[in-house]
Amino acid sequence: MMLKVENLDVFYGDAQALDGVSIEIEEGAIVAIVGANGAGKTSLIRAIAGIHKPARGTVTFEGRDIAGLPSHKICDLGIGQVAEGRQIFPTMSVIENLEIVDARAEQLTGLFEADTMFSSIRKIFGMVPLDRHGKSVSN
Repeated sequence: MMLKVENLDVFYGDAQALDGVSIEIEEGAIVAIVGANGAGKTSLIRAIAGIHKPARGTVTFEGRDIAGLPSHKICDLGIGQVAEGRQIFPTMSVIENLEIVDARAEQLTGLFEADTMFSSIRKIFGMVPLDRHGKSVSN
């Protein structure tokens, strides 16, 4: 098991964002976390990435408990959060944004498995024909 989250609880003050969340992710899996606004998607990702310290539960990465480690230590392991909706390059398509990251990732080999990650992204995008703006051209 590459990543295992067990019985994770996260609070913001008295408000509980996650209540006993568990998930197991095998190496090479492509996973999407889907839910309504306020369902805890971002809280889960931030807890895994070390941005929020869980009140209870474990986060295990490659057999090592990482729950509560500082985010920079978790990042050193190759886990991080990529924020969405920030319009880093708003005039560019989704594909163009990914190509920039892909080009930069080649310079960062050793920090994470960039080739594996981006070959998976290329495979996913190859399943749906897209125009140069990242819009579906399928019928």
